Amino acid sequence: MSITTPPFWHQAPFTRLLFPLVIGIVSCYYLLHGVFTNAQLQTTLYLTVGLSISGLLMTAQLSSFKKYRYRFIQGILLQIVFASLGIAAMQNRLQARDQETALLAASKKGAIYIMRLIEPLQLKNKTYKTVAIIESIGTAQHEIKTRIKIIVHIAVDRSHSIINFLSAGSYIATATQPNPVPDTHNPGGFNYKEWLFRNEITHQLYLAKGSWVMLPNKKSNEYLQVLQQKIRNRLQQNITGKQEKAVAAALLIGYKRDIDSDLMKAYSNTGVIHVIAISGLHLGLIYGLLIGIFNWVPGSTIKKWAAPPIMLLVLWGFALLTGAGPSIVRAAVMFSFIIIATMVKQNSSILNALAASAFFLLLMHPFYLWDIGFQLSYAAVLSIVLYQKNIFDRIYFKYKWMQACWQLNAVTLSAQVLTLPLVVYHFHQFPNYFLFSNFIVVPLSSIILYGCLLILPLGSFAYLGKALSVATSWLITSMNWIIQKMNTLPFATTNNVEINTAEVLLFFTIIVCFTLFIQTQKNKWFYLGLIALLVGCSMHSFIQIKAAGQTTLTVWFVPKTTKVTTRYGLEAEQPLKATSSAFSIGHTRFLRIGQTAQLNNSMFKAPKVDILLISNLPKSPIPLLAKQFKRSLYVFDSSIPLWKMELWKKEAEGLHLRHHFVSQQGAFVHQSSNGKEN
Repeated sequence: MSITTPPFWHQAPFTRLLFPLVIGIVSCYYLLHGVFTNAQLQTTLYLTVGLSISGLLMTAQLSSFKKYRYRFIQGILLQIVFASLGIAAMQNRLQARDQETALLAASKKGAIYIMRLIEPLQLKNKTYKTVAIIESIGTAQHEIKTRIKIIVHIAVDRSHSIINFLSAGSYIATATQPNPVPDTHNPGGFNYKEWLFRNEITHQLYLAKGSWVMLPNKKSNEYLQVLQQKIRNRLQQNITGKQEKAVAAALLIGYKRDIDSDLMKAYSNTGVIHVIAISGLHLGLIYGLLIGIFNWVPGSTIKKWAAPPIMLLVLWGFALLTGAGPSIVRAAVMFSFIIIATMVKQNSSILNALAASAFFLLLMHPFYLWDIGFQLSYAAVLSIVLYQKNIFDRIYFKYKWMQACWQLNAVTLSAQVLTLPLVVYHFHQFPNYFLFSNFIVVPLSSIILYGCLLILPLGSFAYLGKALSVATSWLITSMNWIIQKMNTLPFATTNNVEINTAEVLLFFTIIVCFTLFIQTQKNKWFYLGLIALLVGCSMHSFIQIKAAGQTTLTVWFVPKTTKVTTRYGLEAEQPLKATSSAFSIGHTRFLRIGQTAQLNNSMFKAPKVDILLISNLPKSPIPLLAKQFKRSLYVFDSSIPLWKMELWKKEAEGLHLRHHFVSQQGAFVHQSSNGKEN
């Protein structure tokens, strides 16, 4: 399929609408929100959209010749309208988060929070973790209805047997006030707070023993949860082996909590984690099965009008069966647009259906734009649509079975073209054996998925059910064995690959330019690709050279632990090697406070200190330190308990000291352009 000729734009008009929508969403999130008030943004948007629509109406009154002559003006005005639509969609989401934060902050002491659990409890170290929706905040005077999603941690209480009855759909009440989610991410690590924010969660709640009650008369009918539990029970009865049962549940309904961590890591390292993560792959397999079934049905009229509704019903039924998670719902929406487009027009553009589904998903949930699953799903499907046929046509095999194998490889290879930059950017690693592993595991997992689906209605039959169970269990065992063996091969993964957002965009620019050069044979695309490649190499070299001349000190967030490291240039992180409590890196002077003796001796040996690194102490060192170091920056590491941190923070703020609490603000990083510690 050519992506440069004019028919492409005419056949896929939603691609032209999707781009300005994305620009609007990104500009609102990074540039506009927080700079302008909601009223200012709304007024500007109304004015901009009104003027743009007026301009479109005016150009519509022109003669055909002038319409053609000034068609670029119509295009610009239309882009402005849809960019404004993206800004409005994102602003509504951000405003809702701000209102939730303000509402919880304004809640009075003693208010009662009534919440509904929406996820099953997960046993962590000393707590059960779940997600809940606060449905009301009440006091003696009034009650406020809300829909605020929060993370809930419930302390393990063996004497409180009622906790065993908590499940998704249960209602609980508490007077404990939720707190904002702290920023505890480390350099290059996963930003949990930002991820929660984009999933509509800004607060968390810790429920100690005896601080909550279950509401017996408030239990919603979670039919999907009950159905999922029945499916798990059927798999438990028919599949043999602990990990085999866990993988079967992950394949069929996306329940991954029982999978061993080492096995999960092996799936990730070999590039087949998508197999056990309910996603577009599973719906694609079911979609392909339905296409194959209806190809055998006689009568074109029946297939045209009966097949699409049945396919939609089956796909959405499977999506609901798996719990209707965001990834599976996105995939269902994507396939729904493809099915409907095919029903309306036989030779419809798949690319237009993809763009349309992405457009409406982003319009409803703008934060999907930053979702890894959303990015990888659409990148993979788009990559297959654009590159699979060209790759497949390069090699021809005489035998059909070899052609079928090569077609599978062509799909796997084509999917990597646009997903590779995203995989490296998000996961900082690349599975070197992805082609080989996908070639084996994708067909094998497809057979296993079909086997699990057949076990549900046929598993109770004596001979047929037994045969299905034995065969499916053996296939899962074989798949796990293959994955674990491949994970032990040398050079299975390339790790520690760091690229930034600008380098990702350049990566995509290079791919697009060379793709256009191959398809159009125009040298300008080849030269543009080379320029983008040169810019990317230069940018990466500049970053490396800059990093080589820097010394970095990092105070990491590790709960209940003190971890301070230094890195010289491009070397690996090393534990801080300072032999005394007072040391310097370049022109910056540090003082470590971690023992009571240091408060009386070491601190006075360093009359001028830029940064104080403070660990947990029996009592607060702040009043004594403030007498000597009023202008220093106070950095408190994560060894300090949270209750003590709150007290010390109030002291620091009361004395107007500059401070950074790692347990609340994330890792502290200081970079110096020259010098090692001494």
